[in-house]
Amino acid sequence: MSELQCIKLDNLCWESICQNIVDTIGQVLRVDIVILFYDGLQQFRKQYFVYQKSTPPVLDRELLKLTVQSTEEIAVIDDLTTDLIWQQKLCQQKCQTDLQVYSAYKQANIRSSISIPLVSQEDLSAILTLHHCHQVRSWQPEELNLAIMMANQAVSAITQARAYEKMRGLAQREATINRITNAIRSSLEPQLIFNTIVQELGQALELDSCSLSLWTKRDLFVKCVAFYNPQETRLIPQETKDWQRATISLVPISENPILQKLLATKETVYLDDLTQHRDLARYELPWHSTSRALLIVPLIIDGEIMGSLTLRQSEEARIWCQLEIELAEAVAAQAAIAVQQARLYETTRRQAKQLQASEQRVKQLNSYLTESILKRFLPEAIVNKAAIGQLALDLNPEPYRVTILFCDLVGFTHLCSQLESSILAELLNEYLEAMTTAIFERGGTVDKFIGDGIMALFGAPEELSRREQAIRSIHTAKAMQTSLMKLNEIWQTRGIFDQGNIPFLKLRCGIHQGLAIVGMFGGKQRKDYTAIGKTVNIAARLQEAAQPNSILVSEAVIDCLTASEIQEIKPKLVEHQSTNYNFLSYSIPIQFSK
Repeated sequence: MSELQCIKLDNLCWESICQNIVDTIGQVLRVDIVILFYDGLQQFRKQYFVYQKSTPPVLDRELLKLTVQSTEEIAVIDDLTTDLIWQQKLCQQKCQTDLQVYSAYKQANIRSSISIPLVSQEDLSAILTLHHCHQVRSWQPEELNLAIMMANQAVSAITQARAYEKMRGLAQREATINRITNAIRSSLEPQLIFNTIVQELGQALELDSCSLSLWTKRDLFVKCVAFYNPQETRLIPQETKDWQRATISLVPISENPILQKLLATKETVYLDDLTQHRDLARYELPWHSTSRALLIVPLIIDGEIMGSLTLRQSEEARIWCQLEIELAEAVAAQAAIAVQQARLYETTRRQAKQLQASEQRVKQLNSYLTESILKRFLPEAIVNKAAIGQLALDLNPEPYRVTILFCDLVGFTHLCSQLESSILAELLNEYLEAMTTAIFERGGTVDKFIGDGIMALFGAPEELSRREQAIRSIHTAKAMQTSLMKLNEIWQTRGIFDQGNIPFLKLRCGIHQGLAIVGMFGGKQRKDYTAIGKTVNIAARLQEAAQPNSILVSEAVIDCLTASEIQEIKPKLVEHQSTNYNFLSYSIPIQFSK
């Protein structure tokens, strides 16, 4: 038993564990053949692991697969030629599959056999089959008991391997999606994004090839925009006209049964072995290798198919497991975003060229950029001044004395687990709109949204006195608290909080004033207007330290106020032990008003 225990503890590689199980059992029990058939259920593909006593193996693996019989109880056969139950089963054979099974047993010359179901949590997860060839073997009780004991140890090893494989698959999925998402966010070049998508997915799933094609139900042919194949060297240069012709499919969409099925169901189509589906084996592109297994995922934008992501296995069949399908579908969702972004990018670029044709069009472009970009983080009054030249916006990074406000929702994580995504998105947008309104109405600048958190600043790009910054930021925080209270009441009337005994959401705010570097930061492809420095860090830590439904401000903010203003807000000194900065902070009580 120690051999299987060592396998489980020392090696978490799925294939190695299963192969070591059959090798160990075969050597310990001195049988000719051991087969472990693992039914992957939902997460993993079905797999066979085979041990043969002879070296090198003399029997084909595909032949031996046919000798595995599903069973829910231990089946022991001492002599297949004399076993009455087995003989009765042979006499009842009528279908082609049964004849193949019988032929497999005859070709392998199997005389004695044991089949043991490996059960985990009452689910049949695998079958362990032991064969003795050429000679009859009368299985002794101690041999059977030893086989059962080793099978139980195999169940534990398989269960642990399955859990590890699932965890690794999920981690791989997240890593792949993150890399693709970063590529989409960091580039506006469609071809670079498309190539990254097929390469990342092809490498993650070890595919023979992977392609991204764009097409709709109104098109005649499929057009490939990105192709990955680690084994195939492209004979046609991508920048030539021949390459452009080679990306157009030979089979019309109307005559391609797989694409027609995609259009009808808008769901993933996966074929484990195309030799079993000759009517569907229509190869799309003139220079693609022959495919044996296919997984095709539709790219859907606004409910319509705009393309497809095709995964291929060329030389042998491949049973697509659930984790692989889920990864491909997640990548297809990102690919759809990339397609939409590419179209928006192309539209914007085309419009920009048109606007450059005349001075009037250039002015229209400037107005459009002002309206669509500046209004995302500046109050409308400031944007209007900048648009007509009354306010010069020098957005190069410069030191400014500013007041930073951070706010964050308490209870939003719990809310995410309770509500449907569509309802959650609606609530989050209502909340962000209300908070933005509170900031803009008091002359603040929205720096960024951080999930349900918001960073705002006062004193840039429009300069304000220290005192004015402090007053506006405190009034903004109070207004935000009041707005959230009203939203809670609105959401309660809708029945949102009744869906899972969800408590009212609460807001915590942190405010600090000091020097920060403010301006546009980023590279050539993308820049953001933001503030950086110690002042920002302190404001963020104040927000983290604040209690729910409270505002925590630093001494620098309080020092900007007059005695009467301090008396009005009644700040209370708060001690901190969890911050790396030495500063005093004050908590401002909240009085909600209807």
